[in-house]
Amino acid sequence: MTLGDQWGWQPQDTNYKSTHDLIHIFADVIGHGGNLLLGIGPKEDGTIPRGQVKCLEEIGQWNAKHGEAIFGTRAGLPNGHFFGPTTLSQDSTTLYLFLANGMSGSVEVKGLDNRIISVEVIGSGTVLEHRVVGKISWSKVPGLVFIDVPEEAADQWMTVLKVKLDGKVKLYRGEGGY
Repeated sequence: MTLGDQWGWQPQDTNYKSTHDLIHIFADVIGHGGNLLLGIGPKEDGTIPRGQVKCLEEIGQWNAKHGEAIFGTRAGLPNGHFFGPTTLSQDSTTLYLFLANGMSGSVEVKGLDNRIISVEVIGSGTVLEHRVVGKISWSKVPGLVFIDVPEEAADQWMTVLKVKLDGKVKLYRGEGGY
């Protein structure tokens, strides 16, 4: 996709996508195992327009802060387990949750059949508490994981949580029952 509306430089094309939108699109792409090719339009003298430079710098800052959840990871959880993009470490023992709109408050993960060792906010190191709700001892259904994210821990564009698991990610994909 392009930063603006055109492929290549057009002097009238200053309708650049916002950093917020680009980061959210990027997180969605990597969460599904893809790569995002972002087209820029250098001017005829080879320079890059200031508006495009600003977008690229801000995306670069966000990537540098959250690189652990981006580079060297693989596609995350299938749809239905978390409301937003996710990635997994190569060994599948760390789950990264991308929270839309710098979200704070309580986030929910469904069907996670692992014990959580720790949860922290990438880039700040803030350690977060989690709780499991609805787990019944005799049922294979794992319950719901809730993680409370304080407002002061939220990133201006997209907050990313690092969830360390007790082993490779295991998901409950059944329909309830015994």
